[in-house]
Amino acid sequence: MSRFTTLLRQDFVLAWRNGHIAVVIAIALLMVGLIVFLPSEISRGPSEYVLDTIPGAPVRAALVELDANVDGLPETRAQFDALLAENSNATGVVIAGTLERPVVEIIQRTALPRESINLLKATLDLVLRSLAGGEIPDMPVDRLRPQAKVIPMNLAGVPVFLAFEVGILGFLLVAVFVFQEKQEGTIRAYRVTPGGLWSYLVSKASVFTILGIAYGFVVVAVAVGFGANWPALLGLLVWASLFMTIFGLGFAVWFRNLSHWFFPGLAVLVLNMLPFFAYIYPVFNPRWVQVIPSYSLVFALREALFPTGDAQLITRTLLVGLVWLAGATIFAAGSVRARLLRAA
Repeated sequence: MSRFTTLLRQDFVLAWRNGHIAVVIAIALLMVGLIVFLPSEISRGPSEYVLDTIPGAPVRAALVELDANVDGLPETRAQFDALLAENSNATGVVIAGTLERPVVEIIQRTALPRESINLLKATLDLVLRSLAGGEIPDMPVDRLRPQAKVIPMNLAGVPVFLAFEVGILGFLLVAVFVFQEKQEGTIRAYRVTPGGLWSYLVSKASVFTILGIAYGFVVVAVAVGFGANWPALLGLLVWASLFMTIFGLGFAVWFRNLSHWFFPGLAVLVLNMLPFFAYIYPVFNPRWVQVIPSYSLVFALREALFPTGDAQLITRTLLVGLVWLAGATIFAAGSVRARLLRAA
């Protein structure tokens, strides 16, 4: 234990002298700035403008009664045309004829997904049928889980920041440690000490895990406060930092220097960040992306920060993560023993 604590203290001193701790602090402050200064939502104008030319404008009156945004309900054709000219991304809807025989024209200025157009048509059909006294079918809705609250815009990226930056910090900075020790000859001196393999591994993993937890704690405390699900968050952050640091250590020792490591290391980081696109664009969700450990991590962090009722996702992520961590530990131990602690 004394050998480990000595090595851990030396690694923290080295991290301070190299500016690694300052980098973590700077990134945390940047994330805090984004959370504090980004708006929680962006006020946008109506995405559809509806012009009701039916005598008496019954559709417009019904929408106003339902507290619809009157900015999207012009009263004259001139107003309608001016609003569409001002907002080229909006969709125009002109309702003519009668309630019994309505004629609807949809004006598209930009390409819209077919699903969006079909949804707009179905909504208009339902409104017109209701106003004409037609029978409205009863559509039962079964919710699989409690309906989740809308995540504010300034907090939507917090799970991504935590999932990828905590891991990236360990993966990158431990590589810098390894190459610095090679260049300065520290590792040659360490071979003749009684420190051993596991003290070396655990010390490096501990340094960047503590830094990752500190970064995550600051970001989460500012984002959602101290009422968050801290046990789940800390478990996920510790696992992410440990896994990427230990894997990064085992990966880095196979390269001569930082230049030799750069492009393979960049490829690993790009692969690790691919689940970001599945998180932002759910339609991109191939099976092979779901195998990447960071895929489950980002969604589990979102569940821990903004619960939707799927607490089992966090448990599954941590259990599968232990398997990944065990594999990374075996890989790192074999790599460090073969490449660093064995005399050339």
